[in-house]
Amino acid sequence: MTLPASLYFILAAIGHSFLFASALYLIYALLAVLTRSVKFSTVIYLILAIGLQVLFILDGLVFTLYRFHINGFVIDLFFGAGTDVFVFDFWLYLKFALIIISVAVLPYCLALLIRPYIYRYLNKKRIVAIVGFAVSCLVVSHVGHAVASAARNMSIERSATVLPYFYPLTANSLMKKIGIAVDDEIEGHTFNLRSANLNYPLHPIEKPDSLPSYNILHIVIDSWNPTTFDSITTPEIHQFSKQAAYYSNHFSSHCGTSGGIFGMFFGLPFSYQKDFEIAQLSPLFIDMLVNEGYNIQVFPSATFEKPPFHKRIFRRVPHINTKTEGKTPFERDNKITEMAIDFLKEQNRSKPFYAFIFYDLPHAISIPEECRAKFQPSWDEPDYLALKNDIDRTPFFNLYKNCVYHTDNLIGQVLKQVEESDLLDNTIVIITADHGQEFNENKKNYWGHTSNFSDWQLKVPFILFDPSGRNPQVYNHMTTHYDIIPTILSRYFGVKNSTSDYSLGYDIDNSAGRYPIVVGDNNTFGFVFEDKIVTTNEVGSVKVTDRQLNPIPRSSLKSVELQQAIEIKNRFYK
Repeated sequence: MTLPASLYFILAAIGHSFLFASALYLIYALLAVLTRSVKFSTVIYLILAIGLQVLFILDGLVFTLYRFHINGFVIDLFFGAGTDVFVFDFWLYLKFALIIISVAVLPYCLALLIRPYIYRYLNKKRIVAIVGFAVSCLVVSHVGHAVASAARNMSIERSATVLPYFYPLTANSLMKKIGIAVDDEIEGHTFNLRSANLNYPLHPIEKPDSLPSYNILHIVIDSWNPTTFDSITTPEIHQFSKQAAYYSNHFSSHCGTSGGIFGMFFGLPFSYQKDFEIAQLSPLFIDMLVNEGYNIQVFPSATFEKPPFHKRIFRRVPHINTKTEGKTPFERDNKITEMAIDFLKEQNRSKPFYAFIFYDLPHAISIPEECRAKFQPSWDEPDYLALKNDIDRTPFFNLYKNCVYHTDNLIGQVLKQVEESDLLDNTIVIITADHGQEFNENKKNYWGHTSNFSDWQLKVPFILFDPSGRNPQVYNHMTTHYDIIPTILSRYFGVKNSTSDYSLGYDIDNSAGRYPIVVGDNNTFGFVFEDKIVTTNEVGSVKVTDRQLNPIPRSSLKSVELQQAIEIKNRFYK
């Protein structure tokens, strides 16, 4: 933060807080008039004030980890599938409770104790001065942001995003008239050209009347950091990769699960999800499996109902598993391994199968003590409140590696069953992740995923075993999740269309350049270029950084580059 941005942030925080304080005071005054009870109004005021403060503390923790504020998606995720997705131990709950008491409760108790002294100090003149200063801060926060936005002061614009539920003023047209706005080559582009009219696929799918019936085993690890793919942390997968193709420069389609899975199955950005949902379209890949009579089953550790993958991906498949028994991700991961092995034992060559196994343990980063011995020193449980830019990440990363190591062991059991069932010579095996997992590698205090489009949250291992006789090989050219479906459909299902008819990807062995990678969703999406990352939001605001998330001038992005990226993103709209 520059000095002007720091000063702006302080004034904006005061002004923004004044809005919430004023709203609470108006509620208090209205209740006092209606009920004629100051005590009752005071109690309601305190409940609302402390509740609001607790919300802001929670929001601060969420923003620190993920760089977005609490919204409907977060609330739905926590209360809907929270027990499946988030793992917090007793001490973390205790630490959070102490923070709530110290920050939210104690100040109000102190205010009640010193109330008589406050009343002596707060005469009418001082109250007017305090309110006047707060209003001035409010005005400065909005007018200052309008000027900063027009002048492309990225430091001030970024500082404004930290405040929860803060929607500052922008007035670029007005500022341009008075000579403040900076001419910008990329200004005025329409980023979202969404409509209800899909043009998908661009041409009817053409495939042969008959084709080989390969089995498909699709294994996905939630939140897989690519540096943990080695002979020590993932010995089973690493050994298996020696008889497969390993793609060392593979990128997901999103830094979050929903977008990563969507791109994996549709070959398209997650920005299309709502339109596909309205049109009730399932992936072409799944449609073909159903039409070809495949025995399809999924084994999810976390629930498939939130997010609703059972509807987005498998709407045409009856009787799939949407939940797995088990109180913890550790128990559920073990359970889906048993279920998948039992499923494989039942298969024979009379009917092809598709099995999707989705492991959650590396996402939860929580594992019993007896499984934490491999990598030490290790935390007992993830302490998200302790994550800071200057912290030694080793114990936290070792806890994560212990989770990956156990997941690798489970996947090894599944692969062993495939071989023992004599299925490997007829089974396509895919092993990858929905997205990456960052451990502050860029030293920007980012941990986990869903918060940026850097390599550490997008890059994942990708292993493809081809039973048709291709030689094992390591590929170093860039590949993406958008390549998975085109590869399967063209290579194994004989689809004759160009891959551009139904995806943004290529056959995965094609070394053609894939920049820019389209990532994100409708609210926050981006374009990953070879030397920069462009992030936009639904109102068209643009942030440009290098691949390590260091801010760079917007002038480094040319208008023609952005226009081409937008056209790629919106290829399948009429």
